[in-house]
Amino acid sequence: MTHKGNSLNTLIGSICFMFMLSVSVVSASVPSYVTDGSGLYASNSAQVVAVNDSADIAVVYLDNGLDAGLDIGMTASVYRGSEKIGSVILVATEQYQSAAVILDLKAKQVIQAGDYVQLNTFRNS
Repeated sequence: MTHKGNSLNTLIGSICFMFMLSVSVVSASVPSYVTDGSGLYASNSAQVVAVNDSADIAVVYLDNGLDAGLDIGMTASVYRGSEKIGSVILVATEQYQSAAVILDLKAKQVIQAGDYVQLNTFRNS
């Protein structure tokens, strides 16, 4: 009987430990847009902080990343004010920053710091 009691205690202890571990992992990975009061959903947008076009390809650096819902392979429209001036595809993302390359650009337009991007999303109705 003592052996069964010890096994049960060990099992309960293991389950409690795994539960505590899973709760701590979940709470550690909650994005800030959920905890800072700005809403349940990510902003899906970022501001252009710099553009490096010295290579064969222009890289657009953004001030948001995974925490704002941006991830590698996503496309986004680039805006200056309310005017769409082009589109980019995200090629690198970190928690709070990301990088993209330009897919298309309106004639005589240049992406510059201060422009912003908004993810291209769609809704099933």
